[in-house]
Amino acid sequence: MRDWLAAERLTPRISKYGPDSAPTYEVRLHDADDALCSRSSGKGLGHRSLASALFESAEHYHLDWRREPGADRVAFLGGTAVAGQPTATRSALLRRLGAILPDSPVLTREYAPIAEAFGETGGTAHHHPVFLRDGGYRNWPHPDDDLAFRPLWHYTSSAGYAAGATLFEALVHAVNELIERDAWSCLLAGVYFGAGARELVVVDRATLPADLGGLADEVERLTGASLLLVSIACDTGVPAYVVCDGESEEPIRLIGSGASPVRAYALQRALLEYLQVRTMFRHGPVDAGTEATQINAALAKHPRHLAAARFDVRELPKRAEAFAPEDGLPPESTPELLLRHLVGRLASIGVDVFHRVLSRPGPVTVVDVVAPGLELLDKARAGYPVLPTGRLGESMRRSRP
Repeated sequence: MRDWLAAERLTPRISKYGPDSAPTYEVRLHDADDALCSRSSGKGLGHRSLASALFESAEHYHLDWRREPGADRVAFLGGTAVAGQPTATRSALLRRLGAILPDSPVLTREYAPIAEAFGETGGTAHHHPVFLRDGGYRNWPHPDDDLAFRPLWHYTSSAGYAAGATLFEALVHAVNELIERDAWSCLLAGVYFGAGARELVVVDRATLPADLGGLADEVERLTGASLLLVSIACDTGVPAYVVCDGESEEPIRLIGSGASPVRAYALQRALLEYLQVRTMFRHGPVDAGTEATQINAALAKHPRHLAAARFDVRELPKRAEAFAPEDGLPPESTPELLLRHLVGRLASIGVDVFHRVLSRPGPVTVVDVVAPGLELLDKARAGYPVLPTGRLGESMRRSRP
């Protein structure tokens, strides 16, 4: 990280919150003119939390499309052309874009098939709209953009950006995040939109291995929460979890989530992210009460989305399930093996993966990964009344009375 920071002429300012065993680190990156250009926080045990925050700061630094190598190479496509790509057939969102903006020029970037990361050939490149990947694009769009994309800007998501010490490591983090968000979306669709079971599958705390049980106890002690551990795995078959306070009266329930082919790691990430979220609301620029008020106002006319944002687990039926850490890939699996497994799980539901490398060759690799057909319904949790972006649409239509 020191080498990457020096190459980019960036200075990190680091804050630490919480105990040494499970701290939350915050990193603010300042450029040579002392302007703040990235803010991030990390989760993990011990110093892993600092590593997480530093790598996330690199990821956030590269979110801005203007920092990309070759940002001046412009590729505008009409909405119909974007939607008509063979790589877009599983994406309800891109089809919607084609219907709403058939002739409008949309700034896109080219993504390579994930096979190329393995040194293999095959597959077709995919062009994806920049405004759907860069949350700041609407504030600093390309000067030739006519801004016709604005009716769809609330579908913008940074899920699938990640940084790592190697390409495979970065890609594993990025794909895990996409699968995590998709699994969370599928759960919300089932519970609040009638597209599946309403019942929550709750992990039996008594069946946790000693290290995870101890971590859950520590997170509970540090946050004062009565933790509920919910399995949210969907048709991808990748272990995924949400952690929240099962008894509080929060207007918008705070959660931590995680996904990984290594089951114990998926739950560990969810536990640590819950601690991270709670910590950063105490020390960050916005408190949980203010954000809850904003989300409630934004979704006032969308009762199902508002119910999803609130995620009041006290009202939902539950069944217990034992935790089986051996059900998944072993912890010693290499990043390449993990990535092949994840790509295979997505291929089994008809979803392909595409990627770009955003960083220059060096000690840190930052990637942007898209998988058209995965869901973003979880954006309701942030106050956005989005529709299904992938395969959920058909199941929700079938569920209507």
